[in-house]
Amino acid sequence: MSTTADSYREKLNILKERNTSVNKHLKTEDDEYKRLIQITKVNCDTENVQDLNDLDTNYGRISNIIRDQSQIIDDTHELTKKVIDSLHSKEIYCLRDWIKKFFTQVKGRYDVGNWAKLIGALDEKSASEKVNFRSQQNEYIVQLKIILDEVQMTVNDFEQLYNMKNESNIQFHDKAKNLAEARNQFESMKFSGEMEKYEELLRKLFRALKIWYHC
Repeated sequence: MSTTADSYREKLNILKERNTSVNKHLKTEDDEYKRLIQITKVNCDTENVQDLNDLDTNYGRISNIIRDQSQIIDDTHELTKKVIDSLHSKEIYCLRDWIKKFFTQVKGRYDVGNWAKLIGALDEKSASEKVNFRSQQNEYIVQLKIILDEVQMTVNDFEQLYNMKNESNIQFHDKAKNLAEARNQFESMKFSGEMEKYEELLRKLFRALKIWYHC
């Protein structure tokens, strides 16, 4: 089943196709008018040429208005696409609640005294845009790696999920009541653009929760 954003995107594409078709038709009619007006000017008497010129000038103004309107429609389509992309991201980010549940499972298996230090290490690495953790932080990372190995996940997977959770200040609320519903919701989503990088990560997340939840 398509997500709401995908449904809107499909309808937008239909409107864009219709608009393209109308523009092609307008172009054909415009070319035909210009052809006919030139033939008429050649064949009419001198006293009527000015009237034809006035008519041609007036039509030119109308054509310019139509072109401006067409540009406005194109700009509106582009803006609508950005809004739909934003909605699509929001639908995917609603799974943040399940990332939180995943972190809860990891935290429950992690040394309580070092959990805050692990989170601090993640924040520090992200904020400083470093490639690696500091050597003093390795013990926190090693413990995390041992936990993640149980569910075939990596420290890098954990980092990316942590970053995904922190990427937006907007609060998204998950409507799924249980893991199965959330997994089905995830499977129905289409990941594209900058959101595509999260698809496999979230698949790993749900697999891990299924193992840890024993379901």
